[in-house]
Amino acid sequence: MTSSGRNTPFIGREREMAELTAVLDGALDGRGGLVMLAGEPGIGKTRLTEELTIIARQRGAAVTRGACYENGGTPPYWLWTRAIRSLLNEPSDAVLSALETRAAMITEIVPEIRGMMPDLPATPETDPIQARFRLFDAVTSFLSELTASQPLVVVLDDLHWADQSSLDLLEFVADEVSTKSMLLVGAYRDMELTRQHPLSVTLAALARTRGFTRIPLRGLESDEVGRLVEAVADIALPPDLIVEIHVRTEGNPFFVTEVTRDLARAAAVRGVDFDAVQFRVPEGVREAIGIRLNRLSDECSQALRIAAVIGREFDINLMKLMLRELPSKRFLEVLEEALSAGVVEEVPGAEGRCRFVHALIQETLSEEFSAARRAGLHGEIGEALEELHASQLEPHADELAYHFANAESASGSSKLVRYSLMAGEQALATYAWEEAQSQFQRGLTAKDGQAIDADKAALLFGLARAQTHALERHRLHEAVTTVRPAFEYYVAIEDVTAALAIAEYPFVSLGENAVLAEILAEALELVPTASPQAGRLLQRYGATLSTETGNFEAAMEALSQSLTIAQRENDTALEVTVLNQMAAAHTHMRFNHQEALEHSLRAIELGRSVGQLQGQQQGHWWAAVALLCLGDLDGARPHA
Repeated sequence: MTSSGRNTPFIGREREMAELTAVLDGALDGRGGLVMLAGEPGIGKTRLTEELTIIARQRGAAVTRGACYENGGTPPYWLWTRAIRSLLNEPSDAVLSALETRAAMITEIVPEIRGMMPDLPATPETDPIQARFRLFDAVTSFLSELTASQPLVVVLDDLHWADQSSLDLLEFVADEVSTKSMLLVGAYRDMELTRQHPLSVTLAALARTRGFTRIPLRGLESDEVGRLVEAVADIALPPDLIVEIHVRTEGNPFFVTEVTRDLARAAAVRGVDFDAVQFRVPEGVREAIGIRLNRLSDECSQALRIAAVIGREFDINLMKLMLRELPSKRFLEVLEEALSAGVVEEVPGAEGRCRFVHALIQETLSEEFSAARRAGLHGEIGEALEELHASQLEPHADELAYHFANAESASGSSKLVRYSLMAGEQALATYAWEEAQSQFQRGLTAKDGQAIDADKAALLFGLARAQTHALERHRLHEAVTTVRPAFEYYVAIEDVTAALAIAEYPFVSLGENAVLAEILAEALELVPTASPQAGRLLQRYGATLSTETGNFEAAMEALSQSLTIAQRENDTALEVTVLNQMAAAHTHMRFNHQEALEHSLRAIELGRSVGQLQGQQQGHWWAAVALLCLGDLDGARPHA
């Protein structure tokens, strides 16, 4: 199987292509599928998906693509952001229609949508877990609705580098695929995976979904290598040389292509046939890549080395800033040289961005710098990014944090801390809790051993909020322990607003320790007695006392004070919450089910009057529990 659509011919893979097209045919008929391509670097995973997308488009399917990048600096959900952006480049009526009712949620990870729809309402404030679900549901239903008008193929490349939030969203979308005209194709390096790797967990979950197929890619057979060598060199090679190439490259198409091109150049330069050309395939084929790179001009090589430090993909305007000593005309000539040499290529659907054609080329170039020089370059790249995006740094916080983290040994930690904090807040805003946790922790590591200050306190509060959602249930108390020093710092400097923000945050209390109750008790001393703010704190304090201390009287005293304030201030939402907390306390601490029932029924009534759905749900729960315990199964059933 050969395609002339690219410089490198597509040879072999008949079996794999047959499997892929069979799943594609099923998707076109409404029986969606999920395919995972696995193999080593250079084995042809990306190329196989490119050939599949050509066939898919010929058969009437829409195609979109997302990819992950190893070097970091990309925000959570980047994989999906790129895939959705691709659909929005020249949106069809079907895309705009599917997006319309979901745009407010999807704009959380694709901010450009707000530019397309300037009248879009702000995303409503809601519980973070519910908001994350709504985001996942919006993306899934958006893709699902598209399949009603046209089959859809979604390609997700380099999944071994995906962030946890992207993998979670992949699992969510995959559950809907089997009943839609949709084909999800993922590609990853199986050699990168361990049992602890996040993708290993996701693959185990995906394997249980309907329509799942895993296709491992191995090296080409000897005859296929011969065909590839002949196509690349445009000349027949001696059989013994082809055998040697096959053995030394193990049939890896990228390695075969690089070695063959080098041999062809050597034969052309020396004017001899291939029998006279001596070669060795180096470990990891880095030397073969180096020979190719050596033919570039010094200016082009230097530019590409800097680009390699930026990452597998890079912004052309950022490169201009990094090479500002080059006149504009010469810069364009250097870029054209790299493109013509096939070292980099333009990123489809992303104007002004290029990428290295293979990760091994980028790695080879980057490693030509010493560790100290790379650290210095990361700092320069970070400063150039600040200059390039001075008016809007927040969307680039991940990238800035990545570069300043790698520059820490050369330029210190102040900017690393600043952008880790910014990137962590951005991740929290999109419900990417694991990524937020990593960003805040990175900033705290940079300040390890230092006395607490405003930055460290903000990082601690950020980390605690991320832990509240990211940690396993039995470890949730760690979030309160994390944030305690920040609370004490704000109290000490008399920053009441910041201290109360911590006290009022809905940290989970599971009876592991009394730290949360201590924080709330101290916070109550910061606000006027019987004030609305005191009412909210008393509600949380009472709830915490009931779970952490078992002191029923103290818990009910705090809740009763809160209830009095809520009724005086006509704060029905707070009143509903307190009534449900009282029902919970009576149920668990005194087994007084009649009291619990009265409180829960009142909570349901008030919650219904103001449309507070969560309060109603909790009221129905405690009412059902109370009635069951009282032996009234018929009464409990409507609440259940």
